Amino acid sequence: MLRMNWQRLDLNLLKVLKALLDEQSVTRAAQRLHISPSAVSHALARLRRAFNDPLFVRVGSRMVASAGAEAMTRPLEQLIASLESHLGAEPQSTELFDPAASRRVLRLVSPGAVELTLIPALAAALRREAAGWSLAIEGFERRSYEGDLASGRIDFVLAIGGHTPVNEVIAARPLWTDDLMVLAGPRSSIYDGLDVVTIETVLELPNIYPLPWPTTQNYLDVELGRGDRHRKLMLSLPGYAAVGAAVEVSDLVACMPDRTAAALIRMHPSLRARHINPPLRSTLSLLWALGGQRDPALKWAVSLIAQVAGQLRSD
Repeated sequence: MLRMNWQRLDLNLLKVLKALLDEQSVTRAAQRLHISPSAVSHALARLRRAFNDPLFVRVGSRMVASAGAEAMTRPLEQLIASLESHLGAEPQSTELFDPAASRRVLRLVSPGAVELTLIPALAAALRREAAGWSLAIEGFERRSYEGDLASGRIDFVLAIGGHTPVNEVIAARPLWTDDLMVLAGPRSSIYDGLDVVTIETVLELPNIYPLPWPTTQNYLDVELGRGDRHRKLMLSLPGYAAVGAAVEVSDLVACMPDRTAAALIRMHPSLRARHINPPLRSTLSLLWALGGQRDPALKWAVSLIAQVAGQLRSD
């Protein structure tokens, strides 16, 4: 961790540090700041002395950030967003942002079901368009993430349900709506039946519960419990990794969103998905802190995630 007495630091140098972190080039940083490359080099020398750290080393034509400089990325972004918010500054235009030339860690909270659908597609899109970005996924919990988003600990939450409030701090964007399906294998009694089964039929079948939280926090089981109805949960798992194989070799069935069912069928072609009557639906939303809208990188990430989500069909 970089240490210094910030009261002795010329805060103008932080603008240079932020530009170098984004551009990885003295020349491009100078163009962005409308100063000469020699002025950027002089400022970098002062930063190195102040932090007692090389901050950047040259690798080919690129300036690669040290671990200490990388650790400054998030605090700088938060500082800039906070200043712009309080001073009423206009957000930076995403038109000047080049994702291919930037580097950062995108921190995202995701439910397990989405890790079979949106997450692989998002990882592929980042490799194509922003190869310097890394994607860090944190498992979703049934709780509010308002503080985590507002503090910048995480960038986005993929949420099903209203545990995190949308307010003057948190923004939300619906990505898609899923129908709940029942996934069955050749040994199941519904495998060769109709494409639609009743919820009463589902309750009579041996079910898999592929979630890391108790049934008292799962929207399907909560709804069933209100009518004093309960599923026969014969196998409980912490996630979806083994669901396809378990359904394939047994008479167990598993309830899940339609896009997740489609992903598992692509991995296990012998499986079949059945609709539930009456229909049960859930909406996946993208949540982020409103302060992040002033960060061109995060604005671009919102657009990319929405674009990738829009390309994922449920069949």
